Amino acid sequence: MINSTNNTTIYWSFGKKIGFRFSFVFILLFIVICNNGSFPLFSFINRPLIMLMHICTPWFSKNILKYQYDYSIFSNGSGDTSYDWVTLLILVIIGVLGTIIWTLIDTKRNNYNKCYYWLTVFIRYYIAFMLINYGVSKLMHAQMPPPGLTKLMQPLGEFSPMGLAWNFFGFSKGYNIFIGIVEVMAGLLLFRKTMVLGALITVATSLNIMAINYFYDVPVKLMSTALVLLSVFLLLPYLKSLTDLFFKGESSQLKQINRPVFNRVWKKWVASICKVLVIMLFISTQLFGVFNQKKIIAQYFKKSPLYGIYQIDTTSEKRVSIPNDWSFLIFEYEGNARARDNFYNVQRIGVGFNTSENKMTLNNYTFDYKLEENGDVLLKVKIKERLEEIRLKKRDPKTFELMNRGFNWIQEYPHNK
Repeated sequence: MINSTNNTTIYWSFGKKIGFRFSFVFILLFIVICNNGSFPLFSFINRPLIMLMHICTPWFSKNILKYQYDYSIFSNGSGDTSYDWVTLLILVIIGVLGTIIWTLIDTKRNNYNKCYYWLTVFIRYYIAFMLINYGVSKLMHAQMPPPGLTKLMQPLGEFSPMGLAWNFFGFSKGYNIFIGIVEVMAGLLLFRKTMVLGALITVATSLNIMAINYFYDVPVKLMSTALVLLSVFLLLPYLKSLTDLFFKGESSQLKQINRPVFNRVWKKWVASICKVLVIMLFISTQLFGVFNQKKIIAQYFKKSPLYGIYQIDTTSEKRVSIPNDWSFLIFEYEGNARARDNFYNVQRIGVGFNTSENKMTLNNYTFDYKLEENGDVLLKVKIKERLEEIRLKKRDPKTFELMNRGFNWIQEYPHNK
């Protein structure tokens, strides 16, 4: 699209102008409203527009679309809520209207090379910052953690498609690091000389993410599709060169996108300083985010004092404090536990501990507990002058096939269980 240092001599066709006008309006609005934490501290800047959309989108859904789903769920971890999709439709409509108005007003301009350059800057930083953010989380093995005790005891049929995908990825720390490195390589988009290479990498990366989100029903389909399309948008001016290189085997030259010529030196310096400051600010927020994420994990995912999987001993007399049809108790994190009955149905129960006195509150009873040398736990509770004792036999998570199967270079037969 930009192939000459003398941009004013290049004439764009009418169709290209129309396409760019729509792209400019729609993409900028999408990046501003659907920022997803990409730009550091940007939430303070776009907050008024977000609040406006919180009013406009429900009104548009109710009065124009007569939409029946709950369009007032703004943000809950899903990127595919009714609110998100209706907002996308509104942005498309605004893009079309903006294109019509722009076309009627601006009839003499030959090209939009400068606007195109600054649009690609926003797109490059948007994609790079978002993928780096996800990549860093994967490098920490935090976005998709390894299967915990509760997941190890969960039958395959109980997993949702998303839960199955999350545990598949989370099982392998090495695979997380590999994917994290690839996503962090989106940082190549931050520099004009490596933009094409970066865009090729982000197309492949985001296409993989999009496929997982589609086929495993992960509710980030809208955002992952946007990453693919925006990455492709960056490559549009280079399609012929890339086709000649990859499909025809011909030599090809990829020219850098032209940076606007600043008529004053200080403007060039200001642009360079702003770039450095934005990147430094992003790095700072990433470091702070890593520290904060570790703090949150330590605070909200603190292990239970009785951390483990326990099988309830059924050889003792009938129980009153714990239902007789319970077979397993799983203590993973503080504040709650899971019970599995004889039919392997799951029940979430609240639990409290007083570790200084070795007391546990469970199922509305307060037990004295004793940790034995072999890892078993002995529970005692007095019920109507009768002492009830329950033994919990600890199961080692390493006995699970998933956890004890290591890496093997040599396999005489596939170990597919």
